[in-house]
Amino acid sequence: MNHSDSNAKPFNECCPDEAREYSTNVREHSGHARHTGNSVAVFRDKFWLSLALTFPVVFWSDEVQRWLGYHARSVPGSRLIPAILGSIVLVYGGSAFIQGAWRELSGRQPGMMTLVSLASAVAFIASFASALGVFEVDVWWELTTLICVMLLGHWLEMKAIAQAQSALGALAALRPDSAQRVTELGVEKVPLAKLLVGDVVLVRPGSRVAADGTVLEGPPM
Repeated sequence: MNHSDSNAKPFNECCPDEAREYSTNVREHSGHARHTGNSVAVFRDKFWLSLALTFPVVFWSDEVQRWLGYHARSVPGSRLIPAILGSIVLVYGGSAFIQGAWRELSGRQPGMMTLVSLASAVAFIASFASALGVFEVDVWWELTTLICVMLLGHWLEMKAIAQAQSALGALAALRPDSAQRVTELGVEKVPLAKLLVGDVVLVRPGSRVAADGTVLEGPPM
C-alpha cells in the first residue's frame, strides 16, 4: 500500500513566530469581546435602534436644515427632539463604548473605546449646553451619527470574528487526535501532543495529516 512519510513538526515549533502572532490575535479578539461585554446580536440591535432614532435627530437639526435648504415642520416640543433622542442614543447605543473606555482606562491602556467615548462626551456636553442657551452649537446629529457608525463597525467586526472562530473550530475538528509515528521498532500510535520536531509520521492513503511537515517518501498529498 502506498504511503507517505512526513517529518512532522507541531505548528508552535515549526512556525514559532506565526504561532505567537496567532495566539496574540486570538487573545486580543477574545479580550475585545469581553471588553465590550456585548455579542453580535446586541451590537446589531443597538445599531438599528440607534439608527432609527438618528433620522429624526438629523431631520430636525438646524444645521442640517440650513445646509439642505429646508424647514422641518414645527410641532410642540420639536426643538427638544434632537436633545431627547440624542441623549437616548448616547445612553443606549454609546453605553458599550463608555463601558469599554472605563475598562481601558482602568487597565491604563487607552484605545479606540476611549477616543469614541471622549468624542461622544464632548459632543453631548456641547449640545446640552447649547440646549440650555449657553452658546449655539448644534451637534446632536453628529453625536448620533458617530455612535451609529461605530456601532455598525463593531457589529461587522464582531460578526467577522464569530465567523472566523467558527471556521477555525471546523478546521480544528478535521485534525486527527493521534498520529502514526515511525520508530526503529515499527509504527506506534501516539497523541499529537507527543509529536516532536524530527519525528517521522506515517500518513496512510485517505487519512488526515496530523501535523505540518516535509514529505520524505511517497507522492505529495
